[in-house]
Parts: sequence; structure tokens; C-alpha cells
Amino acid sequence: MSLSSFSLVIGVLFYVFGFPFIFADDAYLNWCRKSAKDENVLRILGATFLALSVTTLKYQWRVTADGEGIIIVVAWVVLLKGIFMAWWPRRFMKVRARWENVINRNPQLQSFAGFVMVLLGALFTYFGLVLA
Repeated sequence: MSLSSFSLVIGVLFYVFGFPFIFADDAYLNWCRKSAKDENVLRILGATFLALSVTTLKYQWRVTADGEGIIIVVAWVVLLKGIFMAWWPRRFMKVRARWENVINRNPQLQSFAGFVMVLLGALFTYFGLVLA
């Protein structure tokens, strides 16, 4: 997978998961909680993240000091997250539950996290279009 394709996919994922946080959609948050408790869903998501990152890092794995380097760093982070989700879903659930408790106590923090995710989505969409 090319860096531009990976960047566009990651940008879309940031949009998909960021916008509901901004608008504090309770149905979305309930769905996230339910799906995060299912080990099979976490393993499938982890394997998907692994496939995305491995196919990207297969050809370009060295971190550079430009926009491509940022995308490569994110690909490495996605690889590690995919491994964590696929092989240790229970630990991932515990870490996610702690993070969720912090976010759910403060609605402003939830909106801020969603806003940051949407900005990151815009950044990765921009990188994906520029590198194409």
C-alpha cells in the first residue's frame, strides 16, 4: 500500500471516530463500549490494522523528517496497536476502559478529543492528497 493510500484510510478513520465525539452521540458511545468488550471484534480490528500497516511498511519503513516521516511513524504506531489488539485484547480492553472513564467524566474533554481527531483526519487527508 502506498503512503498516500494509508494516509487517506487513516484520515477517514479519524473522521469516522472523531465526529461522534464532538457531537457526544450517546448511541455511538454505547456502540463503542459494546464492541470494545467483544474479544473477537478486537482481534479482527487488530488484524485489520496489522494488514494496513504491514502493507504500508513493506516498502517504506524508514522515518524521515518530512510529511512522509509522520505517516511512517503513524504506520508503526498502528502496527503496534494492531499487535496489542490482536494478541492481548483483554489488556487492550482495560487500557481503553481507563481512557473512557477519564473522557466520560468531562464532556468538554470528549469534545476536545473529537476535535483533535477531526483535525488529524484533515491533516492525513491532506498528506494523502499531496503525496498522490
